[in-house]
Amino acid sequence: MCRLLMAVAACVFAFAGTAARAQPSPATGGDEIQVLIDVSGSMKQNDPDNLRVAAGRLLVELLPDGSRTGLWLFAEKTVPLIASDKVNAAWKQQAGKALANIHSRGLYTHIEDAIRTVLSQGFKGPGRKHLILLTDGFVDISKDIMQSADSRERILSEWIPQLQQQDIQVQTVALSDQADQELLDKLAFETGGWAEVAQSADQLQRSFLKMAQKAAPKTTLPLRDNKFSVDSGIQEFSILVFKTAHAAPTQLALPDGKTLAKQTMAANVSWLESQNYDLITVRQPAVGEWRLLAEVDPDNQVMIVTDLKLQLSQIPNFIGEHDTLAVEAHFTDRDQLITRADFLGMLSLELGLDQSAPQKMAAAGNPGFFQHSLSGLAVGKHTLKFLADGKTFKREIISEIQVVATPITVERQIDAGQRRVRLLLKPDLALLEPAGMVINAQISRDDKPPETRAATAKDGLWELDLTELPPASVTKVSFNVMAKDRHGNPVSPAVKPVAIDDSWFHAAPAAAEEPPQHGEPAVPAAEAGHVAAKEAAHPDTHPEPEPESEPELLPAANWWLVGGVLLAINLLFGLAGFFIYRYLKKSEAEQHQRLLEKLS
Repeated sequence: MCRLLMAVAACVFAFAGTAARAQPSPATGGDEIQVLIDVSGSMKQNDPDNLRVAAGRLLVELLPDGSRTGLWLFAEKTVPLIASDKVNAAWKQQAGKALANIHSRGLYTHIEDAIRTVLSQGFKGPGRKHLILLTDGFVDISKDIMQSADSRERILSEWIPQLQQQDIQVQTVALSDQADQELLDKLAFETGGWAEVAQSADQLQRSFLKMAQKAAPKTTLPLRDNKFSVDSGIQEFSILVFKTAHAAPTQLALPDGKTLAKQTMAANVSWLESQNYDLITVRQPAVGEWRLLAEVDPDNQVMIVTDLKLQLSQIPNFIGEHDTLAVEAHFTDRDQLITRADFLGMLSLELGLDQSAPQKMAAAGNPGFFQHSLSGLAVGKHTLKFLADGKTFKREIISEIQVVATPITVERQIDAGQRRVRLLLKPDLALLEPAGMVINAQISRDDKPPETRAATAKDGLWELDLTELPPASVTKVSFNVMAKDRHGNPVSPAVKPVAIDDSWFHAAPAAAEEPPQHGEPAVPAAEAGHVAAKEAAHPDTHPEPEPESEPELLPAANWWLVGGVLLAINLLFGLAGFFIYRYLKKSEAEQHQRLLEKLS
């Protein structure tokens, strides 16, 4: 009976998993975005015109309504610029005014205090969390450089694990070459965020645009030769136009030939103008082809509000140079997956990589889904451009990824029964000198303080054993490597963090693989090549004898019939008890009557 119930439960969960995949999850509106802006004294040189104000206003305008956002200023201490609250028109107006208080009078650059303050006061809800950090310097908390060095080390060893534990993605913007790019890159990489470098204050707006896209991706319309087509499903569009110093005023040409400028705006138009950009929002726009009368710029975008949306599977910001990136796309209407054959038959999806010719995405196994895989990508940043053409409408999503070198690979051995994982770190000996290499792991688990442990070197591998991993929890492991390259130069190779959850222990081996012997941990396909190394590490391990096979599960019973039989038996016993009770009561009454007759 127990095995039967387990089989039924497995079917129920399998169905639920399929349904969850087929039905895309709608936006919850519970995302949190906290923004830290450096106001240290060095900003007088790196941002003399205080362009952080205009960049901040652009970021505020691009924030999604309903998200919970706060703005902070930090130098020797961290203070709120505007309190965290749900983003709406009133909040944006208030934030736009508050940004005028950005200054460059701070004494130090206390990044650790900024992170500590935001973690303790900024993030409150269960939604996705993003931390945007803008700075132009190194960690600087005191005239004593050792105190600053200790603070920087605490960010790496203590605060990054806490950010990982709370699933906070860090987006960093380094303003000037004086910023601690190594620290900012590590904050972004270890948390799955993103890192940008603004070589000058003039580039801040473009950097903040990318930060907004990472925190809250937006669907756009293709903008080709300054032309874009608006269909009847678009309720609103916002076109972002970057300008040069002596550019002519921006204008928009409507489908009927009329021209829209800031001086001749209509009631359904909002126009945010600054020295470096224009952000023009048009509500209930006319259907047809629009033209932008301005200089062509590759960062110009037409962002839309619509019920007909192109949706993508989650795309990681970082992948290894030998990894394959599998992407999936589908359409929704009012957040419901579209599977109609007539709609899909008219739909064409393409994926463009950088400047190469786009490739067509193929239909996936599930109706309504399209997929494509990319492999062999060169190390560096790449732009992905998803273009959907439905004959009467077009949609576009632009995303960036970074391919990182992987001089150290991570393999895994899993003991599902004991819920144990052994991580094996293997350095590329053509690039790294194994002698003297030290690999420290920061381990964070739900509701527990982070723990630091050193991986053990053994036979050219560095091992880390994780035991008694509790179910229904996530264990996150990040790595800090100190090594030298083959020329003797000190290096700190990046190793992608690992998140261990229940899926690690439930994954079944591929059909083409031989099933693991009894007593051996199941090894996923990606790690199957390391079985030999595992056996070498455990030469005395012998397979246990096979247990006696359990009897086969009997066919499922007809539960309606069983229930009917049980009900009939209960009724029969109830009636029998009732008649026995009546008989005993009647016999007792007759005896009582005979006794009265004798007494009389």
